[in-house]
Amino acid sequence: MIRPPSTSPDHAYRRSALLVLLVGGLVTSLITLVLQPRIMTSLELATLLLIVVKNAGLGLWLWWRPADLMRVGLTELTLHIGGAVFRLAQVLLVDQEASGLGGYSYWMVLSYLVASLVLRPRPFLLVSLGQYAALLAVGAVFWLAPDIAPATKAAQANLLLQLYLLHGTVIAFLYLQHQLRRQYVQTLLRAEREANLAQVDVLTGLPNRRQLQAWLTTDLDRAADDGPLSLVLFDLDHFKQVNDTHGHDIGDRVLQETAQAVSHVLGQGDRVGRWGGEEFLILVAGDQVAAQDVASRLRRDMRSMWQPASCAVTVSCGIAQARHTDTPETLLRRADTALYQAKAAGRDTARAIG
Repeated sequence: MIRPPSTSPDHAYRRSALLVLLVGGLVTSLITLVLQPRIMTSLELATLLLIVVKNAGLGLWLWWRPADLMRVGLTELTLHIGGAVFRLAQVLLVDQEASGLGGYSYWMVLSYLVASLVLRPRPFLLVSLGQYAALLAVGAVFWLAPDIAPATKAAQANLLLQLYLLHGTVIAFLYLQHQLRRQYVQTLLRAEREANLAQVDVLTGLPNRRQLQAWLTTDLDRAADDGPLSLVLFDLDHFKQVNDTHGHDIGDRVLQETAQAVSHVLGQGDRVGRWGGEEFLILVAGDQVAAQDVASRLRRDMRSMWQPASCAVTVSCGIAQARHTDTPETLLRRADTALYQAKAAGRDTARAIG
C-alpha cells in the first residue's frame, strides 16, 4: 500500500532535517549567550533570546505534529528571511561596522536549506532568489549611499563579495540537489506502486495469487508459534452463467461485490485474496471451527448481496486446517478437495477436511 505523505520516507527525512536545523540554531544561540554575553549589545542579546524561544517552540511543534511540517517550515523560512535581510541592513546601513558583517552572517544561508526542505524546486528557486535579490539590494544601497565613508565601503567590499558568491553557490547547489532528490523519491514511489500492483488484483483490489502464496508460506512457518491456521477456498457457483447471460461487465461487478462482501466477514488476523477467476482464498487465523464460522457468514452475506437480475449468486467453500507436516501445496490440495466435495453436494454449501 502506498504510504500517505505524512508517513513517507521523504517526509520523514525532511522533518528530521528541519528538526536538526532548529535544534542546531537553538544550541548555538544558547552557547553564545553563555560564553559571550558581555561583548554583545542589548539588541543582539534580545535577538538571541528570541531565536532560542522561536526554535524551541517550532521544534516542539514539529516534534509533536509531524504532519505540520509545511506550516512549521514556512514559519521558520519567513522569519529567517526577514531576519537575514534585517540583520545585513542593520550592519551595513546602521552600525556600519568596519570589522566585519557580524556572526549572524554565517547563518543567513540556513533559509535556503529550510526552503529546500519545504518547497518544490521551482518555488524554492524563486524564494531563494528573492532573498538573494533583497540582500543584493541592501548591498547596493550601502555601496551607493553618499554618507557612508569610502574607507568603510572598502573594508566591507571583500566580505560582501564573498557573501554574495557563497549565497549564489549554495542556491545553485541546493537547487540541483533538490531536483535530484525529487527524482529519486519519484523513482522510489513508482517502484513501490509497481510492486504494490504486482501483489494486487486490479479488478477487485484484493491481494492476488502471488501475495496469497507468500502469506501462506510465511504463515505455515510461523503456525507452531502463532497458533492454528486454516484455509477457506471458495468460488462463485455457476459464474459462467452470469457472464453468458448478462455479459462480462456484470460478471466483473459480481466479482467486485464479492470482494467487498468477503472483506466484511473476516475476523481479526484473517486475510483474503483473489486466487484466480471466480476463486477466492481466505487465510483464517484460527482452527477449522473458526474457518467454518467465516464460511457460514460469507454464504449468508452473499445471499443478501446485490445480484444480477434473475441470476442469484452463491458460493461453495472448501475448508482445511493446517497440520504441522503441511506444505502450502498439501494444505491447498486438501482445501481444493473439500471445495469439490461442496460442489458435488449441490453447491451453496461448505465442506471441511481436517
